Amino acid sequence: MDKRWSAILLFAICTALAGLLALQVLWLGRTLELREAQFRQGVSNALYAVSDRLELQERVGRLRGHAEGMRLISRIDSLRAGRAAGLQGFDERDQMHAVEEALVADVVRDLLRTERHTDLRDRLDARMLDSLLLSEFRLAALPSPGAYGVFLDDGQPILLGGDQPDPAMLLASPFKERLFRHDLSGPVSHLHVVMPDQQSTLFRGAGVMLVASALFTLIIVLAFVYTLRTIHRQKRLSEIRTDLVNNLTHELKTPISTIGLACEALSDPSLPKTEDQVRTYVGMIREENKRLGSLVENVLQSAVLLQGRMVLKPVDLDMHKLVQEVIRGSQIRVAKRNGRIDMDLKAEIHVIKGDRIHLTNLLYNLVDNAVKYTEQEPRIIISTASNNEGITVSVADNGVGIPVGEQRKIFERLYRIPTGNVHNAKGFGLGLSYVRTVVERHGGHIRLDSTPGKGSTFHIFLPFEHDRSH
Repeated sequence: MDKRWSAILLFAICTALAGLLALQVLWLGRTLELREAQFRQGVSNALYAVSDRLELQERVGRLRGHAEGMRLISRIDSLRAGRAAGLQGFDERDQMHAVEEALVADVVRDLLRTERHTDLRDRLDARMLDSLLLSEFRLAALPSPGAYGVFLDDGQPILLGGDQPDPAMLLASPFKERLFRHDLSGPVSHLHVVMPDQQSTLFRGAGVMLVASALFTLIIVLAFVYTLRTIHRQKRLSEIRTDLVNNLTHELKTPISTIGLACEALSDPSLPKTEDQVRTYVGMIREENKRLGSLVENVLQSAVLLQGRMVLKPVDLDMHKLVQEVIRGSQIRVAKRNGRIDMDLKAEIHVIKGDRIHLTNLLYNLVDNAVKYTEQEPRIIISTASNNEGITVSVADNGVGIPVGEQRKIFERLYRIPTGNVHNAKGFGLGLSYVRTVVERHGGHIRLDSTPGKGSTFHIFLPFEHDRSH
């Protein structure tokens, strides 16, 4: 039931997160589309204003340069002044309106004749057009066009301006507006512009919003991934701890039962006891007692690692003598498997500042693993080498080896390598985690070389001096 509800909850969270991301992407897309539409409309309005002002200035200029136009302007100004003073009567006002209409008709007929016979190139002033574009786009809070051009309907360029204008690019631009739209005759022309950095302009306006949205979305995704990873690790740790308790229970029952049986045999007066039998029973009790002590030590090491309170008591320590002591202490166990331990101690400097107890336990752990994970007769070589910074102790074996995929995991707490047919490989996955912690607390590092079926070699580097605060 718990697993089913956990799966349902996980699916719901994943679906909600995917929906949130989809809505966020959709919202961002709509926002950019809206800003693009606003940008296009702003450019269109600016071009329309340029066209209007260009045409207005041309009309005013021609009117002022026309004799009848100047007379019309002067007459209209005087009529307006008279009306403002309220001096005209009804008939006089009608007469003046008729005069205005006649004058306007004469001027318009003359201007139409001019438009029909004036080349479009003569009607365009590059400086004025450039000034109008700059002014109107600045009023609309838009960047100035990169290039502009005036083209006839057949695509013939009339005027090009701006930065390196490209006629083909200008004609393909969506930003254009008709010039002199109020002309009753003459050729039709359009003003085309190219807007540089359009995308950067769109993003610049929504930059803060986009960055904040992307940042918050990223935080949510990272938090979700971290939560999933933590849940997975906690679940895996819970399963490993369950296996640890089960394994520990089994491991403790065996030596306790063996010791109990040996004690009963020794204390039962009805059983004959020769000197060899007594020696055998006592040896069994001694071995099982050592086994119990090893189990307790593993549990204590686990507690130290979990609490993170490993305290070192560094002393001047001869690593060669320490290796020799560990080899002597391990000879009996190795000999029972018809194996042997060889030494190759070549370090020129082999005295370091280290904790004797923890470094001794470290070496015993590596030797025990070398024996435990060997199907054939164990062959173990402990070698040393040194440089200017510290000493390297290497423990090589001819065991089953460690697959590449498992090599990064073996130093994790409570992790055990699948052993296949190696049935004597019992333990709790604490040894190598403890080894790594001891090495790191001494300011060193550990490296593994291993090939499945050919054995493993652990290289441990320990500096001569280390920071005690590590």
